[in-house]
Amino acid sequence: MTNNDGRRYQASCSGDDRRVRLFDITFTPGSAVEILSVARDQSVTGPRLIVTANLDHIVTLSENAAFRKAYDRAVARTLDGMPLVWLARLSGATTARRVTGHDLVEAAFAEQWPAGQRIFLICASDIVGTRLTERLLAKGLPRHAIAVTVPPYGFEADEGYGTQLAAAVRAHGTTLLVFGVGAPRSEIWVDRQGEALGGPVVLAVGEALNVAAGLVPRAPVILQRAGLEWLFRFLNAPHRLFRRYFVRSWRLVGLVLRRFFVRHSPQRATTASTPSGARDSP
Repeated sequence: MTNNDGRRYQASCSGDDRRVRLFDITFTPGSAVEILSVARDQSVTGPRLIVTANLDHIVTLSENAAFRKAYDRAVARTLDGMPLVWLARLSGATTARRVTGHDLVEAAFAEQWPAGQRIFLICASDIVGTRLTERLLAKGLPRHAIAVTVPPYGFEADEGYGTQLAAAVRAHGTTLLVFGVGAPRSEIWVDRQGEALGGPVVLAVGEALNVAAGLVPRAPVILQRAGLEWLFRFLNAPHRLFRRYFVRSWRLVGLVLRRFFVRHSPQRATTASTPSGARDSP
């Protein structure tokens, strides 16, 4: 399968019978380890972006063309939110599974890093970078293989800074680029920089990087499995997350209903039952 800019995706992404199609997005099957492997194996000349879809992403994708473009060009897409997993299963994808940004970060950090692997962390604060550097050094990664930066507010709109940062990522010989500054900024910036970044696997994981640094708690497993991780996050940051969970999330209901009525509209049914050669008849 080839996307709009000529990148060719592996058959395992488009031909796997476990694939999930939801909101016009094809999601990559497999565990976090498998998805990282799929991303590395892509025959592309630019960044191998992995995106993790939640409810807020789906709403933003319906509003933001640049974000949608980045999603379309990503080499792998995962179902991060349990409501999306439930929707996928209701749509017939019974094997749909949740793979979060947390899962991807932990899988990447747990791997044995051969010589030549180099990581670049783009963090929300200096303390996140410091804690993650300590963690990677304790794992045995050499200091010269780790680069960290904290971009200024609004970096995604600063063309000059973007060019400098992309050059730094490439000069480092980065094989894994991890963004912890939130969507849609991360995904759009990576997509716009393109080949200037080299060819690293890119994880756009937002707050998961803060959790990996041990600065933000993650919901207990029982809440994760029950689909209530959002509630735990809200209780820990109510002012920041109120609008996302109690205002914007309701737009997803509209998107679901719109698709339901389009799919079951009489006009669609008539079109589907009309032979293709008869559609052009007067």
